[in-house]
Amino acid sequence: MSILSVKNLSYRVGEKEILHDISFDVEEGSMTCIVGPNGCGKSTLLSHISRKLPSKMNIYYKGKEIEEIPRKEYARKVAVMVQQGMGMVGELHAEEVVLMGRYPFKERFRDYSKHDFEIVRRVMEETGAMPLQGEEMRHMSGGEKQRVLIAKAFAQEPQLLLMDEPTNHLDVKYKLQLMENLKAFHQHGTVVVVLHDLSLAARYCDHVVLMKKGRLIEKGRTEDILTPEKLGETFEVPFHSAVHDGKRYLYC
Repeated sequence: MSILSVKNLSYRVGEKEILHDISFDVEEGSMTCIVGPNGCGKSTLLSHISRKLPSKMNIYYKGKEIEEIPRKEYARKVAVMVQQGMGMVGELHAEEVVLMGRYPFKERFRDYSKHDFEIVRRVMEETGAMPLQGEEMRHMSGGEKQRVLIAKAFAQEPQLLLMDEPTNHLDVKYKLQLMENLKAFHQHGTVVVVLHDLSLAARYCDHVVLMKKGRLIEKGRTEDILTPEKLGETFEVPFHSAVHDGKRYLYC
């Protein structure tokens, strides 16, 4: 069953076409990665799904056009972590930022509940953000900020989790920890993630949406899409694959 459907989505800015006739479905309970060269439209596509950009009847969540769903209701179901997600949070402490993930569930004129704070503490532990609990965002490194924003997305406990390059700025330990967290999450939720690291995509993701120059090149199961031949054509460099301890790695 599809939790998300993108149907014939196109988008242009002035004379420049950013996306051209993109269509694909995301299966409920899957982890789907969007991959492609820089500037191919991956983040723009995610911006449409997250409603940052209008979809104009081209994107459906569980069969309903997303812009027909009230924003607060959509926010209870769909969490977003994007690269531009810092906003004006520089003076906030990490815990305050993560708590913002509970805002869609907060009752009007009431404080956050004990349950909200329990969720915040749990996801901060899971993502390695707990040591940053009392620190201001403006004093953190890029990797530390990333861990806090990841925890904020998990705190929302969404049905659909959208992540734009969540492994950026993270060292190897936290990259693997994040991907293991996403793997655990998608046992009861659905993940759509933009990734540059193709080996992580091959190791953890079920399905792939492969893009180039604003167009959908191919979509399908990871093992069918992330092949040296298809990646070589898309990225215009030779690719190779290797298997070690039962895990597949891609390199060029």
